[in-house]
Amino acid sequence: MKSVEGKIAVISLVALAAWIFVVLPMMYHPWHGGPGTFWDLDGTAWTAIGALANVAYCLLTAGLLVFAIYQVLSTRRDAKINRTLAACDRYDIDPIIDGVARRISAAWESGDLKKDPAKYKIELNSIFNYFEAIAIGVARGQYDADIVRDQLEQIMTAYVDDLILSDIDCWPLPIGGDNPDFDHVMKLYYKWKTPA
Repeated sequence: MKSVEGKIAVISLVALAAWIFVVLPMMYHPWHGGPGTFWDLDGTAWTAIGALANVAYCLLTAGLLVFAIYQVLSTRRDAKINRTLAACDRYDIDPIIDGVARRISAAWESGDLKKDPAKYKIELNSIFNYFEAIAIGVARGQYDADIVRDQLEQIMTAYVDDLILSDIDCWPLPIGGDNPDFDHVMKLYYKWKTPA
């Protein structure tokens, strides 16, 4: 265990084992002493030692509680990162999104998309619905914004530049004005385009 949390956990377990298997048996096994004493300490001294032992036990318990809370938060952070990477990877590994992206790219390069964008309404809706889901996840904190930006910024901004903000006259999707379609994508786009 190389992490600090692992060392804390091991030290806590060793201390607890030492308390249970060494200190407690020695306390209840009289070696010597006069009447009314144990190890030459009277009842008041042992009451004080017991109180100190309770304080040490409470501190150990608090340490374990802090460690557990840290572990839970760390696990949640790792889960968010994994969730974000899985969502971003869908652009590269999902066969449906890949097919849609290839059809849009081929239509863009041939000029067919500009001539008849309504013909590609399903493909355009599919790709922008995927981007909208990613943008909503970022807005709600379900996805890590920095990872999404690293993974998809160039792709998403290129799609928005080429297909939403371009000179395509007959855009088949109702975007702009008061219409909320792909609103989160556009907010993310403008956030990325605004210099920091």
